[in-house]
Amino acid sequence: MKWYRSNQHYRFDQPIGKQYTYGHGSDSVSEDDKRERQLSHLKMENEILKKYMEIERELKKK
Repeated sequence: MKWYRSNQHYRFDQPIGKQYTYGHGSDSVSEDDKRERQLSHLKMENEILKKYMEIERELKKK
């Protein structure tokens, strides 16, 4: 949550124990891979928000 709130999204693509801050991640990852990972993160976030909104609607009905 700390990384998300401080807009450090590049850290999500790094393996555990290898938290690079200089250069914002590993150089071995291509731009296409970075975009694909970012897209998958955004899709997951969207799905989570959809589920939250559905649960919220159900609770309001009760």
